[in-house]
Amino acid sequence: MHGTTPQGPAAWLKHWYAPRTTEATARRRLLCLPPAGGAAHLYRGWAASLPAGTEVLAVELPGHGSRLTEEPLTRMADVVDGVITALESLPDPSLPTVVLGHSMGAVIGWELCLALRHYSGRPVRGLVSVAAQAPTRPAPARWRAGAQSTEAELLDLLDNSRSLPPELRHNPEFLDFYLPVLRADLEILARHVPRREAPLPCELRVYTGESDPLVGEADAWPWDGAETEGRRAFAAFPGGHFFLHETPGPFLERLAADLEEMTALHHAWSVR
Repeated sequence: MHGTTPQGPAAWLKHWYAPRTTEATARRRLLCLPPAGGAAHLYRGWAASLPAGTEVLAVELPGHGSRLTEEPLTRMADVVDGVITALESLPDPSLPTVVLGHSMGAVIGWELCLALRHYSGRPVRGLVSVAAQAPTRPAPARWRAGAQSTEAELLDLLDNSRSLPPELRHNPEFLDFYLPVLRADLEILARHVPRREAPLPCELRVYTGESDPLVGEADAWPWDGAETEGRRAFAAFPGGHFFLHETPGPFLERLAADLEEMTALHHAWSVR
């Protein structure tokens, strides 16, 4: 489907700074992981609505966004390893970090946080799970087919989630390119077996859309307290599965407050 164009660690991460924020003045780092089929550009402009000194980084997976010529990944371990390699190449490893994942990105974010606990000098202060099931819940049926998902199943998922504007959803040329990428992302989820480890020493925030047809509160909030040690909180916002982009105002206001709270704490990662 795609050619393979290996790139360095910088290709994995896109920086979206507000004009008031530079690497020299950054006081916290927000690492954003997109949903299945999503790209880093979804988070462009967020920094302007977040506390001063917030560095916004978004993961750009191979085959997505600016990395269209690369082969998509299909294994969780390869995704997590790639993100960690990119993080290790960044300046100021001591910058307090919050990981935010949307849908598939939240699953990746959970596994990333589990892996990062074994890396010294990368103090992850919080995990924000957006429009995603808790890791203790069984994988939903829409993930299980993975690479075997038919075109009809993929289109049904797109329709239910309302993830594409009509001009793209009904564009055959776009779908010919996009559906194999989405199928590869679903394979990551279908093959993934969640790990259970000692609680992460970080804060947890869980956000959902009030009219999300894919993930409701009953799916998103059954974190049983054994996953994280810090404060846990839940919030629901107007909108569906993509509420954070449909009606970003209330979401970004809450995220800004939570970022301040989570990065003001002095918890440090420890190796378990």
